Amino acid sequence: MRIVYLPLDERPCNYRFPAMMPNAGASLSLPPLSIMGRKKRPANLQAVASWLKQESKGADAAVIALDTLLYGGLIPSRLHGEREEALCARADLLRALRRENPALRLYAFQTIMRCPFYSLSDEEPDYYAECGAEIHLFGRYRHKETLGILTEAERADDERVRAKIPPQALADYTARRRVNLNVLLHTIELFREGIFDGFLVAQDDSAPYGFTSMDQREVRAVIGNYALQSEIPVYPAADDVGMTLLCRAVNERLGVKPKIFAGYASAKGPFVVPAFEDRSVDATIKNQIRAAGCVRVYSLPECDIFLAVNVGSEMPYGATEEQREVPYHIERNLPEYLDRIEYALAAGKKVAVADIAYPSSSDLELIRLLQKRGLLLKIHAYAGWNTSSNTLGTVICESCLYLAGGDERGNRDFLLHRYYDDVGYCSHSRTWIDEHAVPENGCTVFELDGERGKCVAAAKTELLRYMRENYPELAACVDDIDVSAPWNRTFEMDFILKTNENGLYENNQNK
Repeated sequence: MRIVYLPLDERPCNYRFPAMMPNAGASLSLPPLSIMGRKKRPANLQAVASWLKQESKGADAAVIALDTLLYGGLIPSRLHGEREEALCARADLLRALRRENPALRLYAFQTIMRCPFYSLSDEEPDYYAECGAEIHLFGRYRHKETLGILTEAERADDERVRAKIPPQALADYTARRRVNLNVLLHTIELFREGIFDGFLVAQDDSAPYGFTSMDQREVRAVIGNYALQSEIPVYPAADDVGMTLLCRAVNERLGVKPKIFAGYASAKGPFVVPAFEDRSVDATIKNQIRAAGCVRVYSLPECDIFLAVNVGSEMPYGATEEQREVPYHIERNLPEYLDRIEYALAAGKKVAVADIAYPSSSDLELIRLLQKRGLLLKIHAYAGWNTSSNTLGTVICESCLYLAGGDERGNRDFLLHRYYDDVGYCSHSRTWIDEHAVPENGCTVFELDGERGKCVAAAKTELLRYMRENYPELAACVDDIDVSAPWNRTFEMDFILKTNENGLYENNQNK
């Protein structure tokens, strides 16, 4: 099976993770990095369209991030100044793609533009550094006002918020949102024409109230008017969606629907609303499983994959140790959670650990317990990076493709990659270099001294030291590691591991 894969942007999570997944009989055709964008610089749109047209000839399926085809990437979708008509015409190229390749299975996704709650322009328009928090609140207040639930305190703050936002900034921001939303509604019309075999609407960093939720409401209304709720899922996601649709493409090619059972570390876990999302974890998991071409089951004996969800009874963002006491240490039962993982392994199930207790990092308490029980290389999938949905989409894809293809080495290598990235870097080394290497080299966390400069070299040294000293059984599987900073910042880095034969599954129950 050959799959044409147009990623959401050039970051490793979008460009490299899908190709690193265990082999399930599918090869990916990726665009050259030379035609992809770089953060705020959009991809070469003409080259991307030409590449997609050429590569689709004779391919079995295509997974397309429409934000790349239309705007040149995820970040450019928030910055462009293009007219709606030009963008819709670009989307209409997919009609020709379908006409010229009638046997091609075409899967696509498009994002609803986010509206962060903080003032920072790293991924937003320049003015967002001065009034981003207020733009977010403006949308939140307008949404709650239309629902009749704006509080007196919010009404009183509204005057301050309005005064802080330059009129031209608000006009620019809201106009772009309207254009993007109209183009997304146009894409839904393409779906109705039968252009896509699968289409998904992803909410990029959302909250229960605000601009993103108002846009989502309009999208849902259109989907509902056409009775397309079963065909077009809408849920919090972005960087994980390409992997989800890759998983679906493979499952549909093989004619299988893996059965997934979700179990939680906390009884209240299913009802937690994660940071940067607008609904409970369990509501999103239902969407994730369906979107990946799988089916959810409600008992361990009938499942193929046990999705072990590590979450407390709530998810306070940036919580102190005191704030973690009840939701993590009292309401959550990690020993019983690990017992179920061991039971599932003994029963021959694939185990996928979704570590969503904390945003953007692993839960080191869980990792140490997995290590003590000798489970780090016995489970079949692990992730603990960025948002809850990013993690869920990653582990569902990995476990399904391993189930389908049985690629032991490929699966072990991606598992190691997640431990080095999510555990070693996101949960330790990133903070270390932010506090040491960045100031020592006169840099900031958003502007390093180069993609392979002194800060990155320090990150590699610290990461290798940390993994060697704390997780020697994992370090024994890795001979060396190449590290770079694709966006020249510390938030994410690209890790290429040189692995050996150590640590491959030896117990038949795990195959």
